[in-house]
Amino acid sequence: MPQLFLRSTQTVLVLLLLCASSGCTFSKLAKKLERQQTLTVDPKVLMTRGQLVPVEVKAEVPQHLLKEDYRYGIRIYYKNSKDVQEHVGSLGFDFGEYNFADGKAYMQRSFGFPYTPSKARGNLMAQGVLTNPKGKVRYTKPVILAPGIRTTATLVKHAFAAEYMPGEYKNESKDPLTFTIFFDQGSANLRQAEGTNIKLLDDFILSNKKTSKVEILGVHSPEKEETSERHLAAKRASALEKYIKQKLNAESYVNNPKEVAFAVTSRQLQWDTFLERIQNSALPKDQIAQITNIVQSKGTFAEKEEQLRTLPAYEYLEMYVYPVLRYAQVTVDYVPNPRKDYEIYLLARKIVENKTNTDQLTPEEMQYAATLTPLLAEKKKMYEIAVATHMQWRALNNLGMIYLEQAQKELKPKAKQSLLENAILNFRYAAHRQPTAQLFYNLAIAHHQHGDELEALHNYNYGVRLGGPLPVLHQLFTDKAALELEVGQYDDAAASLAYAGEGHAAQFNRALLYFLKENYEGATSHAQKVLEQKPYDAATHYLLAVIGARTKNEALITQHLKLAVQADASLAGKAIEDLEFRDYHKTPAFNNGLHK
Repeated sequence: MPQLFLRSTQTVLVLLLLCASSGCTFSKLAKKLERQQTLTVDPKVLMTRGQLVPVEVKAEVPQHLLKEDYRYGIRIYYKNSKDVQEHVGSLGFDFGEYNFADGKAYMQRSFGFPYTPSKARGNLMAQGVLTNPKGKVRYTKPVILAPGIRTTATLVKHAFAAEYMPGEYKNESKDPLTFTIFFDQGSANLRQAEGTNIKLLDDFILSNKKTSKVEILGVHSPEKEETSERHLAAKRASALEKYIKQKLNAESYVNNPKEVAFAVTSRQLQWDTFLERIQNSALPKDQIAQITNIVQSKGTFAEKEEQLRTLPAYEYLEMYVYPVLRYAQVTVDYVPNPRKDYEIYLLARKIVENKTNTDQLTPEEMQYAATLTPLLAEKKKMYEIAVATHMQWRALNNLGMIYLEQAQKELKPKAKQSLLENAILNFRYAAHRQPTAQLFYNLAIAHHQHGDELEALHNYNYGVRLGGPLPVLHQLFTDKAALELEVGQYDDAAASLAYAGEGHAAQFNRALLYFLKENYEGATSHAQKVLEQKPYDAATHYLLAVIGARTKNEALITQHLKLAVQADASLAGKAIEDLEFRDYHKTPAFNNGLHK
């Protein structure tokens, strides 16, 4: 019996020694790390920036708890309201990866994870992971770093003013046609490439309209690379004259180049075209005045261009003005052959119903027929036939508009994306055949709605460079800024909004931008300007209520939340879920604001 007791005692001692040297020590170390580590997060309430949610996490661990043969790290993850986890990042306390201060090892890392609406409610979590020399793992208890995601940054507004193009047939009775052919910087060589517009000129020549006169004007931009080439504008005009004569001689059975009157001119070292473009830009009036004063002052052409380089507007000139002054313009007088509206429409109906051949109407007449019917399905078929018979830019643009309208009404995501892809295809062909601000704006809108941020931004920029009516440029800059806000490029958005005019969406986005930069006074001022235009705008009242929450102004919360809910009842539910108001859910200010 004593021997049995002795053996049992020895076994217990061995087990205790094993526990102390391995598993028990392992578990105790994990518990100590769990209790003594410090985790901080910035911001304390997450907020979207573009399509990402940025966050910075700092972890501090007592230095003596980081054992040589053990590895310790902290995994950061987001768990939404349905307990779905998404890995965000990790902080690994490996040797050489962390710093020391006051007996503590610390690490600080910035992370970003993609935002989706399903993540609005949830928690940013952290959990320590301790691994022993044998590869076994112990986990610390998960802790909440930040609750949910604020989504105020997604309140962006758009102008999205895509437009149909009026039919050429209606306008061709007297007016001449104009083609603007673009060149590379410092070059007079014609290129068969998208954006040069040469394809549109080719299409006209192939249409075999009886042509009486062709006027060609060569132009260059003020930049040194253009003015250092002698007679560049004249060379561009001459290159086009030669090209058109060769085309008429080879491919036209109606026009003989010897019977067409050619008038070729150029503007070399002249400011006329530049000033016309400036007046047709989105630059503020004071900057236009500065540019005009320099151009009209004394000095050589090169001296004036040097002075332009010192202006605040020079970046705009370099990006949006100079590239579209490298061109030659072709103006054509030709003889139309109009028919009456009812004749065109009836023939178009027969073509759509396969009762007559497509050659009974010209592509221009078929496009015009589409404007004579209010039925969207009938319009679509007529534009499709016009596109199929001859890829003209008006038909392409207007068919794109029909797809865009259908996409905006479509509720099924896959079908919507498919319609937008069709719109993009037609808009792209149209814009590269007839480069104008409005056509590239249409293309940018379709890309924007499809979620192609880089393509949309590229086409917004190209549209601005082409210049155009000020209302179009204001809308274009408004949506360019909206996209920049959506992707988190706040400084770029501020630059775009400077040229976006005083429209409703532009003013609201300015207010939102000030809010996102935490300038709540500026945000309030711009929001009040929006309300001067639209006193019952729900989004603006809601933004002012959020500003009230950020600035701890309960009166502002009550006043504007009430007005927001009166204008849009669905905002009551949004406010209850919105983390902007989380500190006010039990206050009279918030609850009174929810009642109409």
